[in-house]
Amino acid sequence: MSRPSSFSKLDHHPAYRVVSEKIRSAITSGELVAGDLLPTETELAEQFGVTRSTLREAIRLLEHGGLIGRADRKRLVVTLPQTEQIGRSVSSAMLMHKVTFRELWEVAMGLEPLAARLACANASSDEKSQLRSLWQRTCSAAEGGADHHQLLLECELEFHHRVAQATHNHALLQARAPLNDLFYPAWGAVIRALSPGARIVVAHRHVLEAIEHNQPEQAGLWMEKHMQDFRRGVELAELGFEQPVSG
Repeated sequence: MSRPSSFSKLDHHPAYRVVSEKIRSAITSGELVAGDLLPTETELAEQFGVTRSTLREAIRLLEHGGLIGRADRKRLVVTLPQTEQIGRSVSSAMLMHKVTFRELWEVAMGLEPLAARLACANASSDEKSQLRSLWQRTCSAAEGGADHHQLLLECELEFHHRVAQATHNHALLQARAPLNDLFYPAWGAVIRALSPGARIVVAHRHVLEAIEHNQPEQAGLWMEKHMQDFRRGVELAELGFEQPVSG
């Protein structure tokens, strides 16, 4: 007599996850858009045929993901996830996977030159003006010596952020969000160890001028040189380029 086949158990997801995924699907498909008000919790619980406590667990997941928020005490509203929220979530996953500085640098070597090239075509006059003002602040910070290391770091981080914003490319902004949390803070240790202010000023100036004159190849080239400088700085400062990043 042959043995009966062995079957795995059915995969029963908790009710709150099913509810959460149904609402998430309605949002990501465009059936619901940012600004749309959802029914009250009581109405939603009745529509899904679940308890209020189950419904609240589903809402908690969606709020944590930045997909819904509170319009008032009783009503929920569809929201757009903020870049910072996405960045923190991905950053946490990277920390758990023990992503190294080298791995993040390899990603930055692709994203940052791309951002510089895209900014050439998409930066507004106001954004170019802000980058010019930022470069002038960077010059002052670089001339200030050790007392201005923190200010120089802030200028460096803001420079990369503003160049990325000037692309007006939301996919790029979301993709590079974890770099702000995990990768670029390492610049602080490089700046304190090596005082690379003059090299930062030169790189920023060339990228800025390329953006101002719509020269994408030059912008990408100088941003790439800037990122190569960062790698050399991490290695010279013996910060552990092959080590996992820390939060």
